[in-house]
Amino acid sequence: MKKSYLLTGAALLLGASNIFAQASAKQTSSTFLFPEFTSGTVFQKNGATLDATLDYNTVTQEMMFAQEGKNLILNDVSNIDSVVINGVVLVPARNVFFEKLTKTPIALYAQYKGKIVQGDPLGGRIGTSNSTLNGQLNGRKANNDKPGNYDLKLADGYTMDVQTIYWLKKGNEYTQVSTLKAFTKQFPGKEAQIDAFVKENNISIVKIQDMIRLTEFVNK
Repeated sequence: MKKSYLLTGAALLLGASNIFAQASAKQTSSTFLFPEFTSGTVFQKNGATLDATLDYNTVTQEMMFAQEGKNLILNDVSNIDSVVINGVVLVPARNVFFEKLTKTPIALYAQYKGKIVQGDPLGGRIGTSNSTLNGQLNGRKANNDKPGNYDLKLADGYTMDVQTIYWLKKGNEYTQVSTLKAFTKQFPGKEAQIDAFVKENNISIVKIQDMIRLTEFVNK
């Protein structure tokens, strides 16, 4: 099945205003990547697919799904290849989910990390169960008593920032790239080409589309 790698407007809003890849977006009242739980598809490593209503919690960095009026956490992702929501491809990586931004041999990924900037830290969780795919999603319940935990909107007086953290994947290894210099180091022998491309195109590491262009260029 052909997968779409288009970047949605929600992801585009996660650009920011300093020279690092870990750049805060504008403050929001939602802990989630998407405005609401949305129909998506879970692609399993065995080739099977499962449709579900999903969203991604950027604070706890957990994939969640709606089932029988409850929001549950997908807590076993060992047999998941990817999750596609609104054309955004999210893959399990380093115990969280990254968005795959390019289909290049050395691919660019983005991690979206929410941070509550006022109020209590996250509360605990209630109950666990193993997630089962091949036709059904199971998960664990979440404690909604604490602001910013799993509610779609934070309580009054609470706000949060979302950071975009870039990663490059070579083979099975992910390397975080926080600056253009760090990015360039991952492509030895192409330093001059990258430098020229960056200058000619005014590439900014805080702009996701710029980083996609740069990654596609350097992979040619």
